[in-house]
Amino acid sequence: MGDWRRYDELTVGESFPETPYRFLVTERIAAGFRELPLRSRIGTSSEATRLASVPPMLAAVYIRGAQNALKGPPGGIHAKQRFAFLQEIHIGDTLETTLTIKEKYEKKGRNYVVCETCTRNQHGVAVTLGEIVSIWGREQ
Repeated sequence: MGDWRRYDELTVGESFPETPYRFLVTERIAAGFRELPLRSRIGTSSEATRLASVPPMLAAVYIRGAQNALKGPPGGIHAKQRFAFLQEIHIGDTLETTLTIKEKYEKKGRNYVVCETCTRNQHGVAVTLGEIVSIWGREQ
């Protein structure tokens, strides 16, 4: 058996990882998601850089560490995902994400896992909530 969790070992309400996954938002990372030049608010140049808005879909990157901590077996399918963006994220923010198992069920002979993610900034403010539906990989 590989280094992954079995479906029957997953518990609704269980969170991953034990310590929230940390992600530092840098200009370099955000630039890959930005189509327009850096937008900033009025202020000094250092303030403008710090307050620069980050494209929302960076969420697909900063939740990944928490998602990987779930350790699903190979062959899983990412079936559906959605996000609620609660606060702007800025260059220099340190984000912490925790993933919690919300539901498990079987459909058409496959095991499904529904997880929620909560990402907070360095001030403890929730910035993004997410839901991910995965078809669990077949365990061999």
